[in-house]
Amino acid sequence: MTREEAILLTEKVVSGTATDEELLQYNQLFNAFQQQEGWDEHLLGNKQLLEDAIRLRLQPVLDRRPKGKVVRWYRWAAAATVTLVLGTGYYFYQQQRQQPLAPQAVRFKNDIVAPAGNHAVLTLGNGQQILLDTAGNGTLAMQGQTSVSKNANGQIVYNSAGNDVSFNTIQVPNGSKALAIVLGDGTKVWIDAGSTLTYPAAFSGGKREVSATGQVYFDVAQNSNQPFIVKSTANKTTIEVLGTAFNLRSFRDEEKMKVTLVSGTVKVNTAAASQLLHQGEQAATAGSAIQLVTNADLQQVTAWKEGLFVFNGADIATIMSELQRYYNVDVDFQTDVKDAFVARIPRDVPVSQLLNLLEMTDLVHFKIEGRKITVIK
Repeated sequence: MTREEAILLTEKVVSGTATDEELLQYNQLFNAFQQQEGWDEHLLGNKQLLEDAIRLRLQPVLDRRPKGKVVRWYRWAAAATVTLVLGTGYYFYQQQRQQPLAPQAVRFKNDIVAPAGNHAVLTLGNGQQILLDTAGNGTLAMQGQTSVSKNANGQIVYNSAGNDVSFNTIQVPNGSKALAIVLGDGTKVWIDAGSTLTYPAAFSGGKREVSATGQVYFDVAQNSNQPFIVKSTANKTTIEVLGTAFNLRSFRDEEKMKVTLVSGTVKVNTAAASQLLHQGEQAATAGSAIQLVTNADLQQVTAWKEGLFVFNGADIATIMSELQRYYNVDVDFQTDVKDAFVARIPRDVPVSQLLNLLEMTDLVHFKIEGRKITVIK
């Protein structure tokens, strides 16, 4: 790559017209700038002169942006394509700081790996507790005529031959992979870290009712004679469905509860309001009020059950809240970051990989000490 090609490539990336192949080339150029050795001065010329030339070429591109529009910075990662959105401008190089920043190798030396299991606890109707990540495959318990088993994929399956209505509870703690279960009626449920689901071993009567807190995804089995009702234990909200798929996000430490409909229809009820949702819509409740979003980002909402972190314009507080639950860490903010970020990366990577992607913007930095992540400028 020549000096002029490097300048044109960077301009394409900033303007959003770069192809996937060009994004990969840009990533290689970026890495070359970051390294102290290996710079090809014969092809690219003096590194500082090229930096100045790129800055000069990019300025008209930035000046043409409508006011308030973010600039996208693309980074090709080994596992996924990652986009970082800078809310305040375009940064290609590390800026000067009033205080020196320790090298990343020093700040990230106490890296935190992704959860290896779900660490979930199943509490049966008689009070017996089963640690699901250490339990073997096969039948775990019998409750009347209902069997509870664990299959080869780690999924918990209820097979109901009777009407035993004793209530079971599954708690998935922080620092856990999500857990998938199949209820007695065939409804499939995914439970995220920091979440709890309470349900009968078998459904009887005129309705199927469960309670949930945290983040839970439901793919409800169709039964027009027995409506499915989800109660949010974090607030006085119920969701009524027949057969549909939706995501419930109802953490106690978050101001709003969100119900996002993937397919079918559901009705969200609070003490003072009711809202019917159609596919792609989201209801956000704060107190008794319901706010409707008609074009919810389904990919971002359901990414967790697919084993991904997906952030589309998320602030740093939202991102760190996700990491806090999933990696079971404490977070300390020593700076106030106003910018929005977009990233897509698998959940099975050490936390340093996601933090490194955010640091590429030069808008925020981190250090890891034990199980605490500190947000620094």
